[in-house]
Amino acid sequence: MRPIYGVSSKYDFGRWDHVVYVFENREIAEKWLYTEEYDFRERELMSKTAAIQLAGKEAVENANIWKGVSDECYM
Repeated sequence: MRPIYGVSSKYDFGRWDHVVYVFENREIAEKWLYTEEYDFRERELMSKTAAIQLAGKEAVENANIWKGVSDECYM
């Protein structure tokens, strides 16, 4: 199974900031997707190619791995 990439994006002072996460399965990815963040971020699930187009290759290569055990991510 291919990994699923999640991108959390926030528009702040005229520019977009993106944080990329990698998920092992769809269930964990969707739980993350529907968890509310309190700083008005947008969240999307996508392929690696789409994540690179949105957030950049460096951000995807340094993506946080979401373990889903206790809703923590490991960098």
